[in-house]
Amino acid sequence: MKRAAKKIPLLIMLLAVVIAGGKLSAGPVIRPTAHWLLKGGVWVPLVPANKTTPEGRVALMIRNFNNHHYGRVIDQSHSWLHNKALKNNPLIPEVLLLQGDAFNAIGEKYAALFPYEDLLDNFPSSDLYGPCLQREYNIAQAFLHGYKRRFLGLRILPVYGDALRLLRRIQDRQRGSPLAELSGITVADYYYKDGRFQRSFQSYSDFLRRYPYSQFVVKATVRQCEALLATFRGVRFDMTPLHNAQAELETLQQEYPQQAVRIQAKAIEARIYDIEGRKELQIARFYIRFSHPKSAEFYYKRVIAGWPDTIWATKARRELIRHFGKEASP
Repeated sequence: MKRAAKKIPLLIMLLAVVIAGGKLSAGPVIRPTAHWLLKGGVWVPLVPANKTTPEGRVALMIRNFNNHHYGRVIDQSHSWLHNKALKNNPLIPEVLLLQGDAFNAIGEKYAALFPYEDLLDNFPSSDLYGPCLQREYNIAQAFLHGYKRRFLGLRILPVYGDALRLLRRIQDRQRGSPLAELSGITVADYYYKDGRFQRSFQSYSDFLRRYPYSQFVVKATVRQCEALLATFRGVRFDMTPLHNAQAELETLQQEYPQQAVRIQAKAIEARIYDIEGRKELQIARFYIRFSHPKSAEFYYKRVIAGWPDTIWATKARRELIRHFGKEASP
């Protein structure tokens, strides 16, 4: 009886294990604990480096990488990725990221994009997906700040277009993320600083549509209005876009008063105000040319009353007196 009693708890434990195992097998497959960590962008191996196991081979690459033997890492990762026996190994994302990091470390940023893109295209559920996107963002920034591709052994080919494509791809791959926001505002800022105001206006508009609650809303709104002013075709054309911009700025100053003051949103409003005064004066001159004196007088007086502190009011007053005499001046 005593021996039987001792067996009962053992059977209960075995039964519990079987039941638990059944529950686990019905759920999602959980990946085993990683054999290395990425800490602050630095690879930290947790298994011994050796050539006998896949984990050991990756750990060997990590050791070489940390010892600045980047050429060895490139060769070892290339050998791994072309080994048919390892083509379905779950460690491929780690190998791809290591290869890209090694190319990046020796200044071959364009070459680094090929393994990075492989990882992002084929392993979207990998834990390394986010770190890989961050690396592509950093490369795009380098491209925008003067990094060039090699041609005939010399770095002479600019890669601004590749940078913009990378940044747009980051937005599509990780929609709504902080990195996507950074990518979106970086694209718009590039066009703005390059003087391509029509493209920058479109990019800032797209950014505000995608990220209406972003930390960059104030900056994007103001620069959108500045880009619109820069592309404004003149007072003979439709003023509606400027009126819309002014309404946006007024809303901005109500919702973000401190930021709006810091970025001088009122200065932009002053420019719009000045353009409107000039537009009204042009209308008065139009009526003078086509012999509609009453309408012309109305608009001259409108400029003087509505834009009294501008050069357009001064000109309107002079022209009003010249065309209608002193008695017609307000």
